[in-house]
Order: sequence, then C-alpha cells, then structure tokens
Amino acid sequence: MWIELGLFFLVMIFAIHQIRDVRKEQRKRAEREAQDTSRPTE
Repeated sequence: MWIELGLFFLVMIFAIHQIRDVRKEQRKRAEREAQDTSRPTE
C-alpha cells in the first residue's frame, strides 16, 4: 500500500510540475504574439 501511495504522490508532483511549465510557456507565447501584433509592419 505504501509503495502505491508513494508512486501516486510522485506522479501527482510530476503532473503539477508539467502543468506549471505548460502554463509558463503559454504566457511566453502570448506575450510574444502580443509584441508581434503591436509592432508596426514595414
């Protein structure tokens, strides 16, 4: 039982870490797109 519980917590920690990384990359992409649209085209 303890092994399964430990594995469950490891998977949950990994999933939370991955979700945070994805959200951070989405913010970076949104900021980059906002800069691209605000920049006047030549």
